[in-house]
Order: sequence, then structure tokens, then C-alpha cells
Amino acid sequence: MEAIKNVLSVPQGKEPELAILEPKKPSVDDSGYECANCKDEGIIFDPDRNVAFDCACVERKRIQRVLKSSNISEEFIDKTFETFETRDVDPRVVEAYELVKEYSDTLVARVKKGHGLKGVPWLGVLGKTGAGKTHLVTAAVVPLVELGVYPVFFNWVSGFKEMMAYHAADQGHVVDEIRQRLCTCELLIVDDVCKESQKDTWITEFYGIVDYRYRKGLPIIYTSEYFTELIGFLSEATAGRMFERAMSPKGKPYLAKMFLRKDEDQIMLNYRLRGLIS
Repeated sequence: MEAIKNVLSVPQGKEPELAILEPKKPSVDDSGYECANCKDEGIIFDPDRNVAFDCACVERKRIQRVLKSSNISEEFIDKTFETFETRDVDPRVVEAYELVKEYSDTLVARVKKGHGLKGVPWLGVLGKTGAGKTHLVTAAVVPLVELGVYPVFFNWVSGFKEMMAYHAADQGHVVDEIRQRLCTCELLIVDDVCKESQKDTWITEFYGIVDYRYRKGLPIIYTSEYFTELIGFLSEATAGRMFERAMSPKGKPYLAKMFLRKDEDQIMLNYRLRGLIS
């Protein structure tokens, strides 16, 4: 039960100074290295200038560490907009991709101007299982991580099970720490809202998180297999806040919806089966 408890902000490090190093003999076998360019040392030596510089893998690994510390599972760490395939997929998936990309670009531009994320719209990515929701929201935050924004990722099922396990073990101080982190972090991602279970304790806990962030102007990015059903599952107060905040100042809704019509095949919006649907 350490996943959420150990969510920590990763401070930005200073740019390393150039170092004078002796050239190293190339390795005969690169197969054991994650990065063949620097042999996992993080630096590359330039013999012409007699200096060393950071390998490109350093920044990539830093981002991976931050995403992992944000509680994003290993399978989604490399999910970016570049790795999201938009060919041979349903147009609704493409529209969702474009909306999420626009949202991410807007936040990136804001951060680059030094404005921070307080007061920005929320983002909801809604649709059936397999539509690529988690991939898209992960892709949305990767460019922000590169700029020093450290999100917290919370899965509805595993996250609340963990919180309640600490509660049952009479470790209320841990529950308070988790709750505080979810309420006050710069950017919160809640994945699979109302997936499988809508326990009263979870609903109450979630309302407190949503209400706090609503009042403080702190953004939430969320995914769910439901849309209007969330009003019944969560209450009008909670769902209403989530939908209200997912609106730009100019009135554009940041709600990506990927749902099937009643007469459609169940696999039509399954991103995992792209290319197999004629």
C-alpha cells in the first residue's frame, strides 16, 4: 500500500556544468545498456572539443521518474501524443485526441508564460473501455512535466481501496496525508471515475476533493466510462462541479466524448483493436 503514500514532488535539478573527461573506449557489446549512446552513464564525450554533455536519455529518464513518482503505472509512462495512433481509428477517437492535444497545448503555453495552472479549465475524457482515455490524459501531462509541473495520478478503484485499507488499519494520519496531497497538488488526474464501484465512503471522499479543488481553482483531469450517469453515481453537486469547470473562459467545453450508439458494434471505439475494424 505504498503507491500513493510515496507520491512526492520531484524538484527540478540545476543544469550540470560541462566536465572535462578522458575519452573512454567504446564497448564492444551494447546489448546490456538501456541507452547505447551513453552506455547508461548519462553523458557523452566529445573528443573534438574535449568536453562532455548530457545524453538525450537523461531528460527522458527524468520525465519517466517524475511520472512514476506521480503514481502513473509503468505501462503508461511512455504514452505520449506521438505514440497515439490516429490512423485507422474511429473519427470520435481522433476528435478526442485533437481536443486533448489542444487542451495540453493551452496549458503548456500558460506555464511557459509563468502563469501557472491555477484557474485553468478542467478536462474530462469520457468513453467506453479501450477507447484510449488513459493514454490521452497521460500524453496531456507529459509536456507539462517537461516544464516542471508535477501531477498526481489517482486511479478510482485502486486509489480508494488503498485509502480505505489505511483507514481500516487505523492509520488515519496516512489517509490525511493522501487526502491533503490529492486536494492541494498542482494538477490532479483521476482515472476511471466510478469504475466498478460507487461506495458511499468513496463518493463522500471524492466530493471533498472535488469541492476543495473547485473552490481553490486547482485543475482536475479525469476519465470515466460514463457521462450523464455520473450525476446519479456521484450526486449533482459533485458531477456538476466537474462539468462546469470543464469549460474554457470562452465557453468551449473540454469534454472529449467517445460513446457508442445503440446500434453499433462494441469494438467500434476500441483503440486497442484499431486497424482490425473495416
